Amino acid sequence: MNATFSFFYFMPTGPLDTNITQTITNIARAATTGRRRHSTSIPPTTLPIPDPPQHTNVRHPNRASVDVYGNLVPEDSNATSRRNSQVLEEVKNTLQIEFEGGTQVIVRPNRVVRGKVTLNAMERIYATKLVIRFRAEEVATVKVNEASMDGKSSDRVHKVITTYFRTEYRLWGSEAPAYGHAAWDEIEPGTYEFPFALKFPNVNYPPSTEEPKGFHIRYIWTAQLTGAGLESGIKSSEYYTPYRPLLVCAKDHECVYRTTVYTKERTKPVARVEARLPKQCYVPDDPFVMHLRIVLLQTDSRITDVTYKFRKKHEGKMVLVNGTAILDHIRIVGSGRCLIKEPDSQIATDVAFTIPTRLVSPSFTTTHTRVHYDLQFLLNVSEHRGLFKSTHEIEFAVPIVIGNLKHEQLLRVNGLTSIGYYCNNKELPIFFDPNLEDPPEQFGVT
Repeated sequence: MNATFSFFYFMPTGPLDTNITQTITNIARAATTGRRRHSTSIPPTTLPIPDPPQHTNVRHPNRASVDVYGNLVPEDSNATSRRNSQVLEEVKNTLQIEFEGGTQVIVRPNRVVRGKVTLNAMERIYATKLVIRFRAEEVATVKVNEASMDGKSSDRVHKVITTYFRTEYRLWGSEAPAYGHAAWDEIEPGTYEFPFALKFPNVNYPPSTEEPKGFHIRYIWTAQLTGAGLESGIKSSEYYTPYRPLLVCAKDHECVYRTTVYTKERTKPVARVEARLPKQCYVPDDPFVMHLRIVLLQTDSRITDVTYKFRKKHEGKMVLVNGTAILDHIRIVGSGRCLIKEPDSQIATDVAFTIPTRLVSPSFTTTHTRVHYDLQFLLNVSEHRGLFKSTHEIEFAVPIVIGNLKHEQLLRVNGLTSIGYYCNNKELPIFFDPNLEDPPEQFGVT
């Protein structure tokens, strides 16, 4: 409450007036001091930070523990840890998800994933039900510098979330009917394990990816214990499991890729390229062989060196009102050098290497994300014009398609020819009784 003080001044005419003046002055000074003391700002209370998700294949050393309400207590700062010591003491009940196969679990079409949800109850809990959820989503985020009506420009973030599917399963408790509420039960302190099983439909979804920056496709698991009286209760961290579709390579047949290389300004052609490949699509650990022929269009030019890079290209795209925002990220998976006997205006050489298994996933495209591969060649060219000699570099790329199954395996994998496409097939992953080998019924269609 703000207090208003009025001050009266007296002209001292004697000892009595002097005492009155001093008394009023002391009262005013005390009021001012009290007002300053009460107006001192109170330092803000530091709240716990929301818990970041956990990937089943990645363990971060600086991860922090989760409290009862799903908040995070940082561990990388001593000052913050001391400030939140009281919160750490209150961490009692937790939920965790564990998968059979540990960190090596990979989700694929027509595959069963098994695991368990562990509840560590250090005190008595009143809860309604325990559920496990599984969802897949694609997130696209771009930051664009846009101009406002007053002529000033500022950065604006655009974000689009596409949910491919969302399913959940009740592991314990009672489900509320549509016309009422469910009762809650009491859980005594202890450790409880709830096994689960999920059958992924025979449908190809896009593979998991985290590139380019701001774009990702994730397959996410969470568990939640709903409290009494519709309280939020306890929620686990988010767990990511990698997903790999089954993509068969096209039938092998020899192909020839021809292109004309221009200068950087694309004003003048400088070379003709012919690449002969035994097939167009490859799988990891496949031998790659290509016969390359390059002819320079300037007779006084010589090719002195040829190097190549096997590139994985991530592209993120979002259509906006004023245009299309595009982000890309290129990862060099492998590299090498072609053998040249002597500099010449035309060369013919072979390129041979093994497709790496690390960092190589199938080529694919979605609404916002595209992953594709190519073989980029860099040529060092020297030109002799009279007494002067100059060197420059030209480049070109040969596209390559990557799958994860050879064409010969088309009939060897059960149900491969009946795999559906996620844009057309509406079958969802389904949880079922973990005591069974497979779901008792066929997948439902939404």
